[in-house]
Amino acid sequence: MAVVTLGSAKHFDVTQYSASPGGSFDSNKQAFLDAWQSVCEFNGDATLVVPTGTFQLAPLVFAGPCKPGQRKFKILGTLVAPSDGSKEHESWIEFRELHEIVVEGGGVLNGQGANAWSQKKKNMPISLHFIKVNNGRITNLALKDSKGFHIAIHQSVNVVIRAIDITAPSDSPNTDGIHISGSSQVRITGVTIGTGDDCVSIGPGSYNIIIANVRCGPGHGISIGSLGKYQDEENVAHINVRNCTIAGTTNGLRIKTWPGTSTTSQAYNITFENIKLENVTRPIIIDQEYCPNDQCNSNEPSKVKLSGISFKHIQGTTNSPDAVTLKCSKLVPCKDVRLIDIDLKPLFSSLVNKFDSICSNVLGLALGIQKPNPCLHH
Repeated sequence: MAVVTLGSAKHFDVTQYSASPGGSFDSNKQAFLDAWQSVCEFNGDATLVVPTGTFQLAPLVFAGPCKPGQRKFKILGTLVAPSDGSKEHESWIEFRELHEIVVEGGGVLNGQGANAWSQKKKNMPISLHFIKVNNGRITNLALKDSKGFHIAIHQSVNVVIRAIDITAPSDSPNTDGIHISGSSQVRITGVTIGTGDDCVSIGPGSYNIIIANVRCGPGHGISIGSLGKYQDEENVAHINVRNCTIAGTTNGLRIKTWPGTSTTSQAYNITFENIKLENVTRPIIIDQEYCPNDQCNSNEPSKVKLSGISFKHIQGTTNSPDAVTLKCSKLVPCKDVRLIDIDLKPLFSSLVNKFDSICSNVLGLALGIQKPNPCLHH
């Protein structure tokens, strides 16, 4: 075993544990786990180093708790997932029950998702998964072609995701760039995401989330939800999306909840501000009748309560006549929805006379510039 001391931190190179670019998926997995054991058991700051080169790697979990000190997972090379599309694991690379973990290094995580996408299965493995992480950071990495979500943060507190590049084909299913659920104090900043699904999605139990300076597209835009599908879902609150550019997506800024379920959760204090939209099909949308593939009883209204929602300083272009669609629940209408300085233009002259806003079961105000004409009180 080789241990390199740099300053006060120890570096553990996976190649010193028999990992190699020519190694098999399973042999490299064992080498990575052996290196992680050394890192985790070291009393002080410690770094696991993946050097340059391409390493095949089977699904694995880097679990804590570890001894006191910061843990770093430094990826300088490329990690490649098995191409098998079968669903055997929730995650490809998972970090669980850790305090102070940094994943960084300028390397690449290649999920090899094409076989999985062709099977059109739900909930395929997540490429990089944080579960029960306290004080985590993911920075300076590229992720591509995940089988499922590229990054997911679950039951975690105080996580920063910065300087990340995420790519997958625009027709790749369920390949969300970043998904957050059951977590608080998460900040996403300076990332570029283009996939076949949501660039960023916010699930139940998410609080105090900041999404800033994100470049999104292609994909389905930035979404709160879907919410309300399962019983006893936790609320979503204090979400701020700002200074983002969304281009060539099917949706821009979206909140989506399921109808016909028993969930009575809430989503409130949500702000989208200073957003530039380019060639987006549905720029601003609240959809409380979200029901993909007719999986629900859409005759019953959503019970999810939405309130305190602001769209501020939104500008850009759309290829659809319905630039603003606020479709809320007739059982629990949306409250305190604000449209402030909305400046959207149709891309095609054929849309000019059809350009409009659509509102149902929504209470709120429209202030300042309003293009198209608002369906809220102005």
